Amino acid sequence: MSKITTLEAYLPGYKESLKNKKYIKVSFRKLVHLPSTTYATHGLYGYPAKFIPHVVRYVLTEYTEEGNWVFDPFAGYGTVAIECCLMNRNYIVWDLNPMLRIFVRASTYTGEIDTDFFAIDWDYPDKFIPNWKNITYWHPKEFLEQLSRAWAWYHEEVEQELKPLIAIPLLKVTKYFSYADLQVSKLYKSKKARERVESLLRSNWKELMKKMYTEEVKKVILKIKEYQSLHPVNVNGVVKAGVDALKERLTYKVDILLTSPPYLQAQEYIRSFKLELFWLGFSESEIRYLQKKEIPYNDPPAVKIKSKTYNMFREKITKMGHTKLLKLYDNYFRSLVYFLINNHDKIKKYICFFVGPVKVRNMRIPIDEILKEVLEDLGWKHEKTYIDVIKSRRLFKAGRNPATGLPDERTPTEHLLIMAGAK
Repeated sequence: MSKITTLEAYLPGYKESLKNKKYIKVSFRKLVHLPSTTYATHGLYGYPAKFIPHVVRYVLTEYTEEGNWVFDPFAGYGTVAIECCLMNRNYIVWDLNPMLRIFVRASTYTGEIDTDFFAIDWDYPDKFIPNWKNITYWHPKEFLEQLSRAWAWYHEEVEQELKPLIAIPLLKVTKYFSYADLQVSKLYKSKKARERVESLLRSNWKELMKKMYTEEVKKVILKIKEYQSLHPVNVNGVVKAGVDALKERLTYKVDILLTSPPYLQAQEYIRSFKLELFWLGFSESEIRYLQKKEIPYNDPPAVKIKSKTYNMFREKITKMGHTKLLKLYDNYFRSLVYFLINNHDKIKKYICFFVGPVKVRNMRIPIDEILKEVLEDLGWKHEKTYIDVIKSRRLFKAGRNPATGLPDERTPTEHLLIMAGAK
């Protein structure tokens, strides 16, 4: 590891930070030796802006001990839960996205597994049609007919323990045989996706659907066996999926909070997984409810944010005269601060945030620095900030941001903020 020499690029306006030895430039992919970001079961299913296991492994190694409780309130795919099982740490993971339960249960499965477990009755007599008025917009009637029988079998015949496992390959097939663009994180019907569907319709698509399912099952089994070969521990794990972190409260103390929260102007995760959620049985009203709770599109309490950096950038955004952008900015930090105010006293040792300085118009917002100042006001001490260069994040790269028309410049770094509690 080496101290960063151009810290001003990461913390605009803070020249005094150039001399601060607590800011360190690292490459977690080099610092932590893991086979890949998708090793074991980390890559069972696609998830945008996924928490890379290298960061989690580093924090668990350096700041926790076996048997400690690790809390991730914005768990996303469940990277923290997987790493905790491999490192003998107990975990509590929350997320607004109900998919978390499937991801964690499938990714940490330690029972016997065989291709026979995944056998589908493609000619099942019943049908399951998602409770979604737009379902025919996303699937041609031919595919919908076949998929509805497979999903009826899933909902009516599959044992509860096996549902997360079978959901993974079945969801992949369902999305492939839809008008969803597979290269875009958000649910989006593109010309390329329409061409894919039209080509499938001209083929022996029923056999292709079955064949793809079989191939995806093999991949799932291979990844789960890889995970099991690493000798995961049967730790205590609590999964709360489909929950609003602003309303939830930790009921007992944990040793460390480790999370990668949604970003300012974040990916809309519920929208990204609407297709999957409808096939899993969620209704339109349930999904609309979840979408309204997403940070920063929610309506958090108007808490006071005690951070000079927050106020400095808020003043700049206010001068832009962009009301919607200002509301997103306020909602984002009010949400995170409200959560911290309500839960920080349940964290015994460390609070760790992994987040990057996202760009708003022509400014990079140092989210980690704002959270540092908020936590310092709450009595926490700044231990270190590790600055990591992003190697790979997006499925594709746009030339311009569609919302602003400005050149599309993605976040170049991500920062791991480590805050220590009172000794």
